[in-house]
Amino acid sequence: MTASLRSIFPLTTGAFVGALGAILWQRSLPPVEGSPEERIAILENDLKKSRAEFHALEDTGPRKRFGASTHDNVRSIAKAIKDGRPVSPDDIFNSFKPLMRDISPLTERINMIESKRRAEARAGEYARRYGLSPEQQKQLVDTLVLHDNEQAKSLQGLLESDHVSMRDYLKATRDFDNDQGIDEFMGTALKGEQRQEFLTQRLSEKAGRVQSEADGQVQRIDDVVKLDDSQRHQVFLYMAQGSRHYNPEMQFDGLQEGVNPLPQGTNSQQAMLKVLRPEQRETYEKHRQERLEKAREDAAQIGLTLPNDWNMDDDIGF
Repeated sequence: MTASLRSIFPLTTGAFVGALGAILWQRSLPPVEGSPEERIAILENDLKKSRAEFHALEDTGPRKRFGASTHDNVRSIAKAIKDGRPVSPDDIFNSFKPLMRDISPLTERINMIESKRRAEARAGEYARRYGLSPEQQKQLVDTLVLHDNEQAKSLQGLLESDHVSMRDYLKATRDFDNDQGIDEFMGTALKGEQRQEFLTQRLSEKAGRVQSEADGQVQRIDDVVKLDDSQRHQVFLYMAQGSRHYNPEMQFDGLQEGVNPLPQGTNSQQAMLKVLRPEQRETYEKHRQERLEKAREDAAQIGLTLPNDWNMDDDIGF
């Protein structure tokens, strides 16, 4: 199974397995006799019995209000694979959506805890570095948590839709930015030299991310077509400009003069192909097709079928 196909399972389940285990273990302990917890447990048991009796009388037809459950969907996929019918990664993703929706209250709580921990760590770092007051620290924490929650709600909204693909969801998770809002807040909170120091530090921090990403992309292309120095510099700049962290003010080590900016209306992949010589493009396209065929073979071994528009150059983990 390819790395991209495997990624959906830890993505959808890894964040809350540990918390589920702790909760289930705690709930497995018997409540203290005569305690409120014991009375609640008795009531819950009576409720379960009532529900069981109700469902025994209920029509056994398909669910009309809530749709198919994850269990139903997984059984359907298993049967399709057994019967030799095509099953795509989106089919698997959609089959887990009901489960992901059902446990969203738990994942939301986990996200809130993790979000506050990250925000407090970031605020502590900036308080030490730039002398933020306790009130400013609190405001920074609140700002980061607010943006995190807004992004988390946006991801949850994707799960609520029956028309969002696995690719859409993974792209949204990749674009999740834990530092969203920090530049605006710190740019307002700081003044004079401290503000300039912060802006310079943040630009350098982002430039490091962009350079690392672009270097990796250039290396992968160079392994296929053997770029010359001029091509390497030009492709690097195109890939850097394609990053969501890119800023025109960034300076990169060893980047020669004379390289062109990314043409307007062109993405980095399209621009890169124009830099290659005809024989290099032919080699690159052949390599892409071989990777695609290999991905299809790997998927077929486990009974999956890749969509016709599967893009091996899509930089979201596929």
